[in-house]
Amino acid sequence: MLQRIFDVMFVILIFPLILPFILIICLTNLFFLGEPIFFIHKRSGLKAKQIMIIKFRTMKYFNQKEKSISKYGLFLRKTKLDELPQIFNLIKGDLTLVGPRPLYMEYNKLYSKKHKLRLLLKPGITGWAQVNEYDDISWKEKFDLDVWYYYNKSIFIDLLIILKTLTKIIKSFFIKNQFSRKMIKFKGYKYD
Repeated sequence: MLQRIFDVMFVILIFPLILPFILIICLTNLFFLGEPIFFIHKRSGLKAKQIMIIKFRTMKYFNQKEKSISKYGLFLRKTKLDELPQIFNLIKGDLTLVGPRPLYMEYNKLYSKKHKLRLLLKPGITGWAQVNEYDDISWKEKFDLDVWYYYNKSIFIDLLIILKTLTKIIKSFFIKNQFSRKMIKFKGYKYD
């Protein structure tokens, strides 16, 4: 309940500030990538229930099967601006501000018993794993960070995560080629 109150207060404070950015990115997405402006995908929410995550689309479609990411799309991803529409998931209550990353539904049956603890937390826009990950981090290490957060969750830790997230976003505007690695799919118990 306290977490939801914090989320609502955050939305009230931040929404007027980010709304102009959302509107600008809607227009630039339309110009650079065309329609659709948003990317909506099924993800796993609290207790493994399905939720629909909304982001700005970053891929350019050439036909039904071919797509690629443009420099503009890379910029949105690198700076996390593609995630701004998740404020609507936050308003709806599907996401919280701080929690494990919402991952694909099919991953739920692949977690180890220990790592299933991440499903007992509402997924977040940012989280302990996101602010502590580096280029070569394995799925096991990411999930271990989520489990650490499960056992150590507190207002202090959440504020620290928010501060580290803001620092990472600010740094991302000045770091070149930050988003060069390809996301490897999680394949189960062996993780890598």
